[in-house]
Amino acid sequence: MSASPTRGVLPLDKPAGITSFDAVREVRRIFGEKRAGHAGTLDPTATGLLPICIGRATRLVDYFHAQPKTYHCVVRLGERSDTLDTEGVITPGNDASSLDAARVSAALQAFVGDIQQTPPMHSAVRHDGRHLYELAREGQEVDRQPRSVTITSAELIGLRAGTVAEAEIVVTCGKGAYMRVVAADLGEALGTGGLLGWLTRTRYGPLDLASAITLPALAALDDPTTALLPLSVAVEHLPRVDIGPAAELQLRRGQSVWLTRAQQPNARGECRAHSAAGDLIALGDVQGGLFRPTKVLAG
Repeated sequence: MSASPTRGVLPLDKPAGITSFDAVREVRRIFGEKRAGHAGTLDPTATGLLPICIGRATRLVDYFHAQPKTYHCVVRLGERSDTLDTEGVITPGNDASSLDAARVSAALQAFVGDIQQTPPMHSAVRHDGRHLYELAREGQEVDRQPRSVTITSAELIGLRAGTVAEAEIVVTCGKGAYMRVVAADLGEALGTGGLLGWLTRTRYGPLDLASAITLPALAALDDPTTALLPLSVAVEHLPRVDIGPAAELQLRRGQSVWLTRAQQPNARGECRAHSAAGDLIALGDVQGGLFRPTKVLAG
């Protein structure tokens, strides 16, 4: 294993049957690194892309949260669940056999844009210092305030007809959107009831599930650090400025630097600074050509 400090982003393909924290714990064991955290929970029944930030990359988790995610889901129409998915108590809804693709697709489009969602009781949202799922396990239900979330696109890609119909959908959304709530709300809009039957996350920011690695494959590597991506993947959505050796030294010391016109023709607001070698050095705020570092990541 490399003698330098372990740091980077691991694009993990999480299997069903374990929590996101279980996955992080196994990654910590494989790398022998205590500093590791995931960027966005996947439920135990869910699979797919779980970015895990390791070492200094843990400072960039919030930047992942700001990026869009894409989910491939199956919604079961004609059933309801107290957890809004297959983990809870499932009860019959209304007969969904009359639904067709055109009707389901039209109903789905009502969820595209800036919408209001009420967080489910079985979620990690906090109420008076406790997670909602903890209260739910004790049989409590509390009032939750709707939250504004953004769904960029929602596409129906298949429908299996039946008394309980299965709608296969692909959804791209922003921070805080629950696919379980989309499933349940879609079912209510169609008059049948609905629950989330299956979910996998296929994209997260610049990361794609096709390039993710499974836990067994990671454990089998002679050097697991070869599976890590650079820190910059967490902030690729920010404008980039490239700096020379003198400015790099200043940024490493936490000092502000002036950017040349060639370096910052369009740079303003929050930006990322890269060295001549392409390494991410710092994040900072650019105003009037001055780069003021807010996070120094080199070292």
